[in-house]
Amino acid sequence: MSTTVINGAAMDNDVMAQAAIGSGAFAGGAGPSPSLPYHGIRLSEQQRTQFDRDGYFIVRDAIPAELLVRLDEAMERVYAQEKAAGGLRQDDQSLHLMGFLHRDKTFLELLELPTVFPLVWGILGWNIHAYHHHLDVHPPIPQQRPKVWRWHQDGGRQNLEIETEPVRPLLSIRTSFWLSDASQPGRGNFMCIPGTHKTSRLPRPENPELGFEDPEGAIEVCPNRGDVVIFDRRIYHGRSDNYSQITRRVLFVGWTYRWIAPHEDRVITPEHPWWDELTPIQQQLLGGGRDALSYWGLGEDHFPLREYLAERGLLDPAVNNNR
Repeated sequence: MSTTVINGAAMDNDVMAQAAIGSGAFAGGAGPSPSLPYHGIRLSEQQRTQFDRDGYFIVRDAIPAELLVRLDEAMERVYAQEKAAGGLRQDDQSLHLMGFLHRDKTFLELLELPTVFPLVWGILGWNIHAYHHHLDVHPPIPQQRPKVWRWHQDGGRQNLEIETEPVRPLLSIRTSFWLSDASQPGRGNFMCIPGTHKTSRLPRPENPELGFEDPEGAIEVCPNRGDVVIFDRRIYHGRSDNYSQITRRVLFVGWTYRWIAPHEDRVITPEHPWWDELTPIQQQLLGGGRDALSYWGLGEDHFPLREYLAERGLLDPAVNNNR
């Protein structure tokens, strides 16, 4: 079977057309597609090398145009609901909403987005779930304001309680789905310091409120609307202030191993009315499991993503997390 490289990802030619249309889950309210079209898409060596070296890479044009429109509409609905409920920041009308996948069925299509999901399991393996997700809307800032120190690694207590100095373990990655154009700096861009996923320390000013220069090597990543940025949770990152005329709109989904607890409370569970409409893989990604041992990849075999990949010869036993 021949392959083509698109946006750095290796794709089998007989599934390229399918990859452009998404998994089909909830399309038109019809429920999930009986077969998933991402089995011919693989993490490329170029992407793996860049991820290992820099701690991130961009997947260009990852979100199909039709899905972009529906995501826009879903985000506008959620923003209006939060505004009516008093959930916006009063000073700038921004929204940083933890947990959004249950707010609209359209958001669930991000779980198995064919241009992105194979890259996630290509890095982490099959025993994964979507443990963390948030929705961000940042309108333009009308006038200059003091800079805020936002530099951090993800992981919280993991960074204090897992003894692996000087390099912390990977544990999780993040995917950010860009609905706004951040192709120029100063638009609320994802900022990072390439290569800092290989270190555990970043010097912090004693009084950042008095002003500071960004750390050496810091950059603003510039995705277009429809791009997806995939990054290592260990990379030091933050965001720039949005002084443009464009409202920053982005959706973040974090992925980790199923034996790590979710960051937000589960809403879509087996008791939820949407549960039976989900594919078995989506159920796994939202926290489903046969029993407690299954989250550790142990016990009776029933691991939807592993079974799907094994049937197609995509589990490389030379990679530890594929076993």
